[in-house]
Order: sequence, then C-alpha cells, then structure tokens
Amino acid sequence: MRFALYLILVVVCTGCLAAQPLGGPVNVRIPASPTPQRDETSSFPLPGGNSGTFSFFGPPEVVTPVPDPATYRDDVDVRELYRDLAAYSDVPLRYRGTVWTVVEQNEFVFVQVKVHFGPGPDEWRAIVVMFPTYRIPVDTSVVREGVTVVVWGRPRTMLRFSDDAGQEVEQPLLLGDRIEVAE
Repeated sequence: MRFALYLILVVVCTGCLAAQPLGGPVNVRIPASPTPQRDETSSFPLPGGNSGTFSFFGPPEVVTPVPDPATYRDDVDVRELYRDLAAYSDVPLRYRGTVWTVVEQNEFVFVQVKVHFGPGPDEWRAIVVMFPTYRIPVDTSVVREGVTVVVWGRPRTMLRFSDDAGQEVEQPLLLGDRIEVAE
C-alpha cells in the first residue's frame, strides 16, 4: 500500500513538473542592461545628518518648528484631550503635573505625567509626553518619578498600551517641545 501511494506521488509530481503552465512556456524577461551596482565607498544618506541613526521624525530641519512659548495654551483641561483629542491636534499646550514614569527608548524619552484637574487626590489624568532627544535634551537624572514638572507639547494621538495589571489603557500622547522642573 505504501509503495502504491509513493508511486502515485512520484507520477503526479513528475507530471506537474513536466507540464507547461497555462499551455505554454513562461517567458523570462532579461533586462537590456545589468542592474547598476552601487559604489560601496559612498554612504547611504540617512535622515538626521551623518550620525548614522535613523530618526522617526526626520532630520531636525524638517520637523515642525517649536512655537513661541507665549503661544502655548494652559487653559485646556486635561480631560478634554481624553474626550476629543482631534480638536487639539498639534495645538501648543502647557501642563503642570507630577512625573509618574520616565522611559528612555532609543532616541526618545517618554515622560508620563499626572495632571491634576481638581483639588482631590484622585482628580487627575495622565498624559505621555514624547521627547525626541536629538531635538530636546532631557536630563533624566533631574526629571524622575515624583518630581513636579511643566511640559510644553502638541497632542498627536491616543497612545494605547497594557499596564502592569494587563488592562488596556489609552492616554494622550504629546510631542514634547520643552520640559522644566518646577521649584
């Protein structure tokens, strides 16, 4: 029985290989000239200058310029970002809050800030401010958990992630323009 199945398999495979697809041979296109070879001595131009690292936002001269500090609004309640982030997309905003978490990842520093909207201890919402370190240097020895900071940034999107308990969380992500430790 095994031999018969093996023989049928060999005959079918041989027939498939010998058959011409779609009734005729497939023409293989040969280019008129060979593909030009790249000069190995020249380096590939990476965005972000000659540092050899790729930047998600492009080189610094392409990034939207930082608005004048006087143009930042501090009258937008943090809860509005949760309700309708699109209404404030790329609007320069300023918030004061307490650093909850600082994460350094490649050329970015993410600072999660608890922004209070009322007098109660539970009346706060968190925002995540992303600082591209090639534009905005962040001293993580000074900006650390529990420190009160003022952040200037522009809302981009809602950041979705899982917290320590495995719950999916959404928080506004701002592209950071500036951060200062409040005295």
